[in-house]
Amino acid sequence: MDGEQLIMTIAKNKETNREEAKKAFALFCGYYEEEATKIAVALCRSWKRSEDYAYAIVQCAFEKVWLCPTFDKSKTHFKDTDKAIMRWLNTILIREMTLFSQKGNCSHPEPEDLPLITNSGMFIENYMEDEYLSEEQFEVVKKKLDDVFAGLSEQEITIYLTYKLYLKVNERVPHRVLKKLRTRYGITQDAIKHCRLRVEQKLKEVQI
Repeated sequence: MDGEQLIMTIAKNKETNREEAKKAFALFCGYYEEEATKIAVALCRSWKRSEDYAYAIVQCAFEKVWLCPTFDKSKTHFKDTDKAIMRWLNTILIREMTLFSQKGNCSHPEPEDLPLITNSGMFIENYMEDEYLSEEQFEVVKKKLDDVFAGLSEQEITIYLTYKLYLKVNERVPHRVLKKLRTRYGITQDAIKHCRLRVEQKLKEVQI
């Protein structure tokens, strides 16, 4: 499917087949995130903002796409679908940049209490909240996870578990959570991404 078809799939299935919509959204983000980030970085340079600001703006823009998948190619002057979508995303990015600069957050609301997941106990409590675990079962699962994470730093564990939890229930990690990670460890969003990928590589044989 091309980008336009993916947006149509998101719009059509958000309420009736959420898993299908999430798959289409993930593909859409994968197709256009790199180009959207380039635009956001250019915007940040012209507005004298940091690179981390650009990652937040891209996050906001894609969240907006999920909430309002309203792309209409007929309203653009481009015959090429990808160019038309990038023009649409460019408009969203500029709007999100303006609102983010004014308000310090996205133009759409998010829950206030979005904690980082710093240990296996927190992860189990939140990830398996719909399942009843006795105290004994909880300790068994916790020990297994602690054994899996042996040798990883506190930073690696927190970044990995935070992504793991939020991606279970969201299409993307909320930008406020990403900001908390950047602030806590004093690193860039790109460094966080590479840390997560590095941990995933280490744990690729482990099923959580």
